Amino acid sequence: MADEITVLETIINQKLTKENMSFKMSVHFVRDRMNDPRNNPSINIAELHSIFNKLLTVHISGLMRLKHNDTFNIRCLTSDINIPCAVEKIRLSDGRVHQRNIAITVMRKKDFKAKDPVEFKV
Repeated sequence: MADEITVLETIINQKLTKENMSFKMSVHFVRDRMNDPRNNPSINIAELHSIFNKLLTVHISGLMRLKHNDTFNIRCLTSDINIPCAVEKIRLSDGRVHQRNIAITVMRKKDFKAKDPVEFKV
């Protein structure tokens, strides 16, 4: 599963190169939550790929407006998957700012109550 997540991150991040943005799935996301038995049915890579494709197609400008330490939730309306995330802005050696979006966890929960002020629905 970790190898599949690495491939997914690579695909997502290739699409975000020109925006100086990337996504990183946390260890908790990969190790603890992807295979959690409470996710019924289990979350699969194809679902995540679809969620991130929709997110980048529909909400890229909203993602780019986020600031350092902002938090947000990605909510899939068809699969009930929720992905709480945090933003880290990093100043690169060439002076540009790179935005790393960290996917903290993932869960399939229809009535998930997001505490985050920003939510991207896909």
